[in-house]
Amino acid sequence: MSRQVNVGVIGLGGMARFHIEQLEKVEGVRIVALCDVSEEAMAEVGARLNVSEERRYREAGALIADAGVEGVVAVTPNDSHAAILLGCIAAGKPLFAEKPLTRTLDEAREVLEAYRSSPIPLLINFSYRNGPAFQAARKFVAEGKLGRINHLFVQYLQDWGSTVKNTPFLWRFDEAVTGTGTLGDLGSHMIDVAEYLTGGRMAELQAMLTTIVPERADLRSGEPVPVRVDDFACFNARFADGAVGVFQTSRNALGSGNQHEVALYGEKGTLRVSTLNDRELVWTYPTEDGRETVTETIDVAGNEGLNPWAEFAARIRGDRPANPLFAGLEDGYRNQLLLETVVRANAARAAVAVEAE
Repeated sequence: MSRQVNVGVIGLGGMARFHIEQLEKVEGVRIVALCDVSEEAMAEVGARLNVSEERRYREAGALIADAGVEGVVAVTPNDSHAAILLGCIAAGKPLFAEKPLTRTLDEAREVLEAYRSSPIPLLINFSYRNGPAFQAARKFVAEGKLGRINHLFVQYLQDWGSTVKNTPFLWRFDEAVTGTGTLGDLGSHMIDVAEYLTGGRMAELQAMLTTIVPERADLRSGEPVPVRVDDFACFNARFADGAVGVFQTSRNALGSGNQHEVALYGEKGTLRVSTLNDRELVWTYPTEDGRETVTETIDVAGNEGLNPWAEFAARIRGDRPANPLFAGLEDGYRNQLLLETVVRANAARAAVAVEAE
């Protein structure tokens, strides 16, 4: 058995509960400290995990400073990402952080500079890299089976923000907390997975962001609150190798629970992958005479996926080389740069070149 590693978790919302479940499945990982502003959440999770009262923190900095915490898993809203990243870098403490990297590109630049001066073991949770089918798609492309990629279509649709759902004003609709709306939340995944699967780099972007539901009810008063972030975003990308990509994301797509899918159109055929079935690829290719096409469903084994929680524990221990298939801080910065370029392209109503990193 590998030696035990002691981990602290910052943020105890719904996504954090998923992270905790996955950490509990990793041999040799123990959650020894928690941090959240909610006393109720802290008491509930602390009791279940048998975390002592003195290690239930209200401030992220206090958990990071705990000498008994060997690594930090941070699952918090966007406005705290930069401070937690900078705190862990300053403390030399390994970090597993949620995307997007930060709220703004200026914050991302500050984090990148600090990281390059004092690097730490660090994962950014672009979670769709981990799925078995997405990993299989990446390998399929890398092996040249698709040939040159001519164009691609990527979408990420959810419906929980639709008008008929009467979703109130949550933090994901608060510009001061998020920076952008569905673009940063879901669009960041689309951007990451597009470059990850193809190996290409976006060089130029056109964009249109809009807010379909302009007001939402305050959780306490019920009074309408203006929404100043996008809940629909679409953009086109020209890649450095000449490929073209079309992207759309929405919180208003009724019937789409969590529909993230990619279609890659190459010179040898078309490859499709989707969260709707993360154990299969759909491969369409021409017959030998080129007159017709064949569509084949390729089953993918569950163990083809990646386990970021096990990877994080291994990086804390330092007992094997880091797996480069996971996203790191440089990837997170690249993603933030592209998000900012989408915002600039929308404001300019024109194609905007991606700045050099």
